[in-house]
Amino acid sequence: MSPCPACGREAPIVYRGVVSYCTACGTLRAPLSTASVNLAGKPAKVGGTVASVAGGLVILVGGSIALCIGLIFAAFHLVGVGLALASPFAVVSLVLGVVLVWRGGLLRRAGARTEQTTHEQALVELVAHRGTITATDAAIALGLGVEEADGKLTALAKSQPERIAIDVDDDGIIRYRIARWATDMGPRVTPPDSSPDDTLEAGPGTPGARKGAFK
Repeated sequence: MSPCPACGREAPIVYRGVVSYCTACGTLRAPLSTASVNLAGKPAKVGGTVASVAGGLVILVGGSIALCIGLIFAAFHLVGVGLALASPFAVVSLVLGVVLVWRGGLLRRAGARTEQTTHEQALVELVAHRGTITATDAAIALGLGVEEADGKLTALAKSQPERIAIDVDDDGIIRYRIARWATDMGPRVTPPDSSPDDTLEAGPGTPGARKGAFK
């Protein structure tokens, strides 16, 4: 993933129409320059759905053909011949259909993982760039609904509490912040009226936030 020339963060891009922007700083970026939150995992998920549908059709059509052959020969009291001719259709269609459905499921899960990873990367870089964000900020930056963005941020804070923390400010607004500054997420921030040992974990822009609201 190539870094943004403006903010230097390895943030995915988001397409608004045909124009692409950095999800961290909102600067214009070249299309196809890095992963996109709009398209991440979509080809695999679509391909998986197509494969699963095709597998179901193969089983249905092959089974129908086999059944018709069996019934036709059974009508002439040639059950053995009917079974001999229908069995290959049934077996081949069943095996091929199951394989297609199985592969389709794998593709959909791979696409979902790619989408989740790309969204998490975008959210982490967005929080790292701004210091603290709300679900509305994330929704605007990534082109998501507010509830979806809030769910992704909450899940990220639960799965990676060492990176993302949740605070509730004095107005009752839930804010997401960097829990621990790492070398790959920018410099540590020290308030001007404190010693270097009193490093802020929240980053800039979190006045009045109560630490430890999320466990």
